[in-house]
Amino acid sequence: MNWIVLSPHLDDAVYSCGGWIWEQTQAGEHVEIWTVCAGDPPPGPLSPFTQSLHTRWKTGADAGEVRRVEDQSAASRLGAGIRHLDLPDCIYRRDPVSGEALYASEAAIFGEVHPSEKPVITWLSALIAEIPPETESVCPLTLGGHVDHRLVRTAAEQAGCVGRYYADYPYVARGDADITIRLPAGWRAQVLPISEPGIKAWTEAIAMYTSQMSTFWPDRAAMEAELRGYLQRFGGLRLWRRDLAKL
Repeated sequence: MNWIVLSPHLDDAVYSCGGWIWEQTQAGEHVEIWTVCAGDPPPGPLSPFTQSLHTRWKTGADAGEVRRVEDQSAASRLGAGIRHLDLPDCIYRRDPVSGEALYASEAAIFGEVHPSEKPVITWLSALIAEIPPETESVCPLTLGGHVDHRLVRTAAEQAGCVGRYYADYPYVARGDADITIRLPAGWRAQVLPISEPGIKAWTEAIAMYTSQMSTFWPDRAAMEAELRGYLQRFGGLRLWRRDLAKL
């Protein structure tokens, strides 16, 4: 089996299903993580909001390169391949007419996708549509509502190439959204056990995103405790697939 996990950012796939990725690669299956928003920012000034994130991440202007290196290390720990697309993170994207930042605040990045981004969705959808039928894609459910997660899911669904959905972690562990209202009709959850070595690989891979740790957890111990609590709550990791029995 070949798998492509669609990751909006340079961490989402590993955060959300890293243990499952490790289990698949250990079983001899090929997994590749496609990170959509992995490009460098365009030339020009950054918004104050973006500059504040660079300060918190302790990356300075090299945030893109730092995060790509982190992602390579995390994917290697899980035995997965990577593909980094050239689209910049939403915090860097600008209105094609005015040149103003499209998402210049915390509220904006968890709001609606800007209408000017329709060509981006069309481009991404065409790229995803090229995934061969023998390869199954895994797509975010968009829990948390981040615009880049919404953009990726919309493009994958337009391409008709969603084989599984994953719950966006850590948003799903914090009661951020009702999963049932975000599922298409006729999909059901599979609960997939993650072994202790798989959990170990998963937490180690998450910890490799050093720049992002403070965004979600005060320290590594808190991260590991939350992840284990999440898995214990459901008895493993859930992925959603079409209910073939109802077709």
